[in-house]
Amino acid sequence: MNGFRLPRPIFAPSGGGAASLGPPSAPVWLPLALSDIAGVAAIAAQLHPSLPERAAVLAEKAALFPEGCRKLLADGVMCGYALAHPWRTAVLPALDAFLDGLPAAADCLFIHDVAVLPQARGQGAAASFLLHADAVAMQHNLPVHALIAAYGTVRLWRRFGFAPLEGEQHVVELAAYGPQAVYMSRAVANGPAAG
Repeated sequence: MNGFRLPRPIFAPSGGGAASLGPPSAPVWLPLALSDIAGVAAIAAQLHPSLPERAAVLAEKAALFPEGCRKLLADGVMCGYALAHPWRTAVLPALDAFLDGLPAAADCLFIHDVAVLPQARGQGAAASFLLHADAVAMQHNLPVHALIAAYGTVRLWRRFGFAPLEGEQHVVELAAYGPQAVYMSRAVANGPAAG
C-alpha cells in the first residue's frame, strides 16, 4: 500500500453536539419520549409519503402506551422508530386517526409501524424490536401480534412468522394503507396461547 488512508466517516450526534470520529455503532432501540415525536414525524414523512399521519396522532400512541414505543439510535442519531399498542384483532385502527384510549379487552399487541431509515437497515432492527414486542405482549397477557404490512413488505413479515389474516371484513380499512396492504398476525413468541 502507499500509506494513504481514507478519512474515517463523521457522524453527528443528536442535539447538535460535536461529531464523533470512527465507524458507526450498531443501532439500538431505546424508549421513545414525547420530545422525540418531531423526529418520528420526520422519519415517517420520509418513509411513508403516501401514508401521512399527523405528529399529534403519533404522539398519542406514545402517550397511551409508552412501553410499546421505541426509537432506533445509531451514534446518537435517530434512524428509526417503532410504535405498538394493545388492540383488538377484529378492529383495524384507522390511519391518521386518534385511538381515543386503549381497549379494555385488548387481545393483541398491534404493531402500528416499524420504520427504519435505509442507512440503518440490514442490521437486525426489526428482529430486535420484535423481541421487545414479545416481552411487552407477555407482560400484558396479549397472545398475538397484529400489523398491516404496507408497501409490499409481506415477505419481510413472513420471515418473522406473520401470516395474513383471512377474511373480507377489513377490505375497506386496508384500502387506506395502500393497494398492497395485508393484515397479518403471529403468536407471541413464548407467550400465552392464542384463543
